[in-house]
Amino acid sequence: MKLSQAAAAIFASAVAVSAFSPSKVPISRNIGTRTFVPKFGTSLAMTDSAVVDAETVEEGETFEFQAEVGRVMDIIINSLYSNRDVFLRELVSNAADACDKKRFLSITDGDTASLAKPQIKIKSDKDAMTVTIEDTGVGMTKSELQNNLGRIAQSGTKKFMEALGEGKADVNLIGQFGVGFYSAYLVADKVEVVTKSMQPDSPQWRWTSDASSSYTISEDKSDPIDGSGTRLILHLKDDALEYLESAKLEELLQHYSEFIEFPISVWKEKTEYKQVPDEEANKDLPEGEEPKMKTVPVTTEDYELMNTNKPIWLRSPSEVTEEEYKDFYQSAFRASYDEPMAHTHFSLEGQIECKSILYIPGMLPFELSRDMFDEDAKNIRLYVKRVFINDKFEDIVPRWLKFVRGVVDSQDLPLNVSREILQKSKVLSIINKRLVRKSLDMIKEIESDEDESKYIMFWNNFGKYLKVGVIEDRRNKDDIVPLLRFFTSSSGEEYSSLDQYVENMKENQKQIFYVTADGRQKAQMSPAAEKVRSRGYEVLYLTEPIDEIMIENVPEYKEFKLVDVSKEGLTFDDEDKEERKKKEEELNIDHKAVKDYLEGALAGKVQKVKMTDLLSDSPAALVQSAYGMSPTMQRYMKAQNVAAGGSDAGMMGSFNQAVLEVNPTHPIVQDLERMVRSQGEESEEAKTFAVLLYDVAALTSGYEIEDSGDFAKRILSMMTSKSKSDIRDAEVEAQHVAQEPVDDNHENI
Repeated sequence: MKLSQAAAAIFASAVAVSAFSPSKVPISRNIGTRTFVPKFGTSLAMTDSAVVDAETVEEGETFEFQAEVGRVMDIIINSLYSNRDVFLRELVSNAADACDKKRFLSITDGDTASLAKPQIKIKSDKDAMTVTIEDTGVGMTKSELQNNLGRIAQSGTKKFMEALGEGKADVNLIGQFGVGFYSAYLVADKVEVVTKSMQPDSPQWRWTSDASSSYTISEDKSDPIDGSGTRLILHLKDDALEYLESAKLEELLQHYSEFIEFPISVWKEKTEYKQVPDEEANKDLPEGEEPKMKTVPVTTEDYELMNTNKPIWLRSPSEVTEEEYKDFYQSAFRASYDEPMAHTHFSLEGQIECKSILYIPGMLPFELSRDMFDEDAKNIRLYVKRVFINDKFEDIVPRWLKFVRGVVDSQDLPLNVSREILQKSKVLSIINKRLVRKSLDMIKEIESDEDESKYIMFWNNFGKYLKVGVIEDRRNKDDIVPLLRFFTSSSGEEYSSLDQYVENMKENQKQIFYVTADGRQKAQMSPAAEKVRSRGYEVLYLTEPIDEIMIENVPEYKEFKLVDVSKEGLTFDDEDKEERKKKEEELNIDHKAVKDYLEGALAGKVQKVKMTDLLSDSPAALVQSAYGMSPTMQRYMKAQNVAAGGSDAGMMGSFNQAVLEVNPTHPIVQDLERMVRSQGEESEEAKTFAVLLYDVAALTSGYEIEDSGDFAKRILSMMTSKSKSDIRDAEVEAQHVAQEPVDDNHENI
């Protein structure tokens, strides 16, 4: 169901939630009609002439809603909230506001006696199918019941703040939308509000409504409220009976309201085990011996405190100990066995007020080990004045910081009326930038730690996220790139940074060389990397599929161009490009026969064949053209295509056919050259040899063999040929031995 334009205008102009919130400043009202008239413009409310003074309204009188008001109530109940669990969050927030107002008014009026034990109690009754939420707050008079509960989008909290004057009082009220009270109807078909104001000699009143077209106010003679406060009784719907379970209420309170300032208690049944004398076993007990005991369960019912955690983000960082930071992290994020690697505690002041604590976990959270961007991963918990709002806002931090955990508490966040949806705004952008900056500061702090193993642990857990940051976060890319780590041809088992690579560069070197492969060992085997290593240059090993996408976003670092050694046309800074081109042309002319033969034998497999003197140990290497995809990326794209329902066969076409670079000084290439000259181009042995040369180059360069069956046949053919040759050699050797003369002096044994 979508909101109508009129309803949307109402909610846009309404300001936050509190049902149990009278204004301190009394408002005089004229006696007029007793029907409610919707007033559009600021909120849906009674006109002043429609408000009846409490002294003139008879006990138990019923007030009718206008049809438009009933319609808006239907929208609130059925469409405004996406998750009905939030009813408890809204009602507990209202109760906390009432307690906070009472505390403030008692202090300003000098009535400190009224400050005794502000608290909120919740009790379910399975027989009556009710849930009762009771607070010892400020309470309401009869006229305040009408004004606060009889008007939709009318906020007693907002009026209270306006009466105090902005910024003139130290009072932290949560609710400002005048619709939060009606979230009760998400789970209840009837609501009763029993309340007693803290004003002197105020009677106890009962407000009752089933969210239809009317509500009733009458003087209440039931269980009296001690002092002042409000008792909210929800008569649950048949499909909401799960909220009768204390475990469910406890779960919701721990989720939404664990940091509310005032104590929240839930009526629970407890079972304890006690040692008592075993009468049966002690019947014949000799005198003087200790009686035998037995363990029996004892069930009791009592209120149990729920919100034992403290919101340490509201305190000054200088007042919080390291142990408190650790305990808060383990408790708030249910990470008992994880100690955070780093934390930061800060606040924003000025036009935007925000307090926050961020953590870098000590280990990869379980949900992220299955999916690095798991939508159910709850990393940043958003609070508004201690009340939990949500932990699934995508725009609060970029997704490359999905691993960072923390809390953000701000009353300036642009929430919708139900406080469930975070709307895009300049405020959100400012908070986002600050969270990213603080997260980067934490990472840099770990990197600069004297214990290098800390950053290695961080990189092993969260390095992939930084690579995503390079790809997706252009604003902070330059800060992320120095934090990247790679294996290199010179680093062995250790990681190296780009700064370390630059520091170790040869004199006059102006390029940073890298190669992509599936793992460090395959990168070391790569003939393309061999071309660079043989000349004394260090090579970065990019060993994950995401690396190739990431490195495209880092064309240079500190004015040094990053160069993929597996691409065609590799040149070095210490040689003339024209000389290099001339030398390759000469090689191609000198070995034209074998070059042309390979191009014919490998037609459809390679784009072209060229001779090179850059290879030292390998007979050949496969390289891509300037815009071709590496074998690692080709496999990734094929997997994506198959996952999308396509075929992996031939999806790349001839675009990604590689270039075969051949080392003419290698013995294998020289053997092939002799075969071509002696046996001719139609020789099956030469063709098999040529295709095997391609297969070996493909495997060592990171490609996959397209037809493993044919590859096996070629290997077997070569082995058979070698075996036959060895047998013929053995037969010739045997014949030669047999024809040698026998020594007459030799004795057979």
